[in-house]
Amino acid sequence: MKEKLTHNLDLKILALVFAVILWLIVVNIDDPVKSVQFSGVEVQILHASELEKQGLCYEVADNTNIVDVTVSGRRSIVEEISEENITATADMKDLTSMNTISIHVSSNKSPNDLDSIKSSSENVKLNIEELLTISKRIQVETSGTPEDGYILGNRTIDLNQVEVSGPKSIVSQVETAKATVDVSGVNSNISASVPIFLYDEEGNRIESSRIHMNISSINVTQEILFSKEVPVVYEFTGTPEEGYALTGEVITDYDTVKVCGRRSLLDNISTIYVRSEDLDVTGEHTNKTVELNLRDYLPASVDFADKTFDGNVVVTAIIRRETYTIITADIADVRIEGVPEEASAEIISDGTYVEDGKVKIRIYGLSEYLAEVDEAHLNIVLDLNEYAAQNGMTSVGTGTYHIVPTISLPEGVHLEDGCTITVRVY
Repeated sequence: MKEKLTHNLDLKILALVFAVILWLIVVNIDDPVKSVQFSGVEVQILHASELEKQGLCYEVADNTNIVDVTVSGRRSIVEEISEENITATADMKDLTSMNTISIHVSSNKSPNDLDSIKSSSENVKLNIEELLTISKRIQVETSGTPEDGYILGNRTIDLNQVEVSGPKSIVSQVETAKATVDVSGVNSNISASVPIFLYDEEGNRIESSRIHMNISSINVTQEILFSKEVPVVYEFTGTPEEGYALTGEVITDYDTVKVCGRRSLLDNISTIYVRSEDLDVTGEHTNKTVELNLRDYLPASVDFADKTFDGNVVVTAIIRRETYTIITADIADVRIEGVPEEASAEIISDGTYVEDGKVKIRIYGLSEYLAEVDEAHLNIVLDLNEYAAQNGMTSVGTGTYHIVPTISLPEGVHLEDGCTITVRVY
């Protein structure tokens, strides 16, 4: 048996070697070794929070986190691998003093069947600097203008602070955080989610992927109110000191105000009337100046359109000394009323108000009011019935009576106090 095995041993070994070589040739021809390159693979940075714990942050330098990965192995294996199977990582725990991290590449498919897997670069290079976190109050602004006749009312926001984190070189430039609401052409309240943007001290917008904000937007409700201009009427009351009168002129910086509110409310407001006990001029002989707040005279839910106006106003009523003039009428033109039946009445000369067949009466008022008196249409009446009523009499009998005349005078003009005309009934 042994002789059979060893017979022609050299030829048998040669045949075996030849068979192996032939098998390798066949295999390599049918499934050769192949290399495939995957371009633009992004390196994942692991344990980046390790830097943050030290109060630092990083930026990848020169796009060194983008590499090409070459995979080598049997064609049957390599051709089954796609870019999704390739992973490139760099662990922050391996950071060197040169601010570099080694790159490790791998495949999650047939890793043990590959001849090799290599990266075009060995390290990710980092720029490292201090991490800065600041808080900024959010400034809410508006752009555009509402529909004509409407103005901005109150504004509410759900948050008023934003926290900004990132490299000190960038974050230190942040001066303001703003959110802008567009109110162009609107006539009703706005509720919207508005993005937050960062600006430097010159008003330039800061945009960087290295900056992180804890919130990116806020919810804003902007009230839109109807507004209109309305006159203000100050109603001074009372009678000044004898010999003085109100001119009707009122001096104030606010004879009109712009108000705002719901349109349904403002449609019913045409004038603001200011009536106050402070506007009483009784006994005054000089101009009366009063300070008051117009807000006290606004209806509920109506406000001033100008938010800088607090409602405080100063108003002055002009008081001037009266002058006088004497009006004259023929006795024949003076009408006596209320003469008892079967009686007669006549005007008696008293040397003061009646003389030489004329009635002469002094009337008082401001010069501009006296100028309106028309002596041709005075309509002077002596009413005996009114005299009787004022003196507790049912009627007048024969005798002499001193009657206060009734005269058609313009507003602001009055008779001299104590003026009476003597009438004799017979």
